[in-house]
Amino acid sequence: KEDGEVGVGMCVWSTGLMMNPFVQAALDDVHTYPTTSATLSTEVASPSSKKWSLKRHSRSGGLLVDDHFRVKLIPRSGSLPEGETVPEATMQDVFAIGDVSVMEKSQLPATAQVANQEAKWLGKTLNKGNLSEKDGFNFKNLGVMTYLGNMKAIMQAEGGTEVKGCVFHSQV
Repeated sequence: KEDGEVGVGMCVWSTGLMMNPFVQAALDDVHTYPTTSATLSTEVASPSSKKWSLKRHSRSGGLLVDDHFRVKLIPRSGSLPEGETVPEATMQDVFAIGDVSVMEKSQLPATAQVANQEAKWLGKTLNKGNLSEKDGFNFKNLGVMTYLGNMKAIMQAEGGTEVKGCVFHSQV
């Protein structure tokens, strides 16, 4: 009402997506570099002497993870000499899934479908003890549907780019 009408071709509204406030506010600095459980991407002289922080997505603030959901670290601002290449480390035993994480190579939608598949994949992989295998997580889009009210919805089926409308019929 305040801004008048706004024309749109399609609007899909989804609510309830939020990073856990604890992860967003409390976790940032790594007090002691985890020398026994972190793998460096490039050689760094005495990584334990530098101050490290969790690597975050620039827009969402989500924890950046690899395709095995392992959390990444980067040196904290000011802990590297100017002009030095910024190294990163991957923690081998700290994982993040769901709304708090962002896959570095392929960002996925923040939906329950994605979080559910991530949890199942990580649980099975950890239980089998084969986290070191090359093949990481691969999301399988099972489609999405949004209820529009008044017994109507729109949906996008697996792998499709076409959005279709649906009308639900109730039997009384």
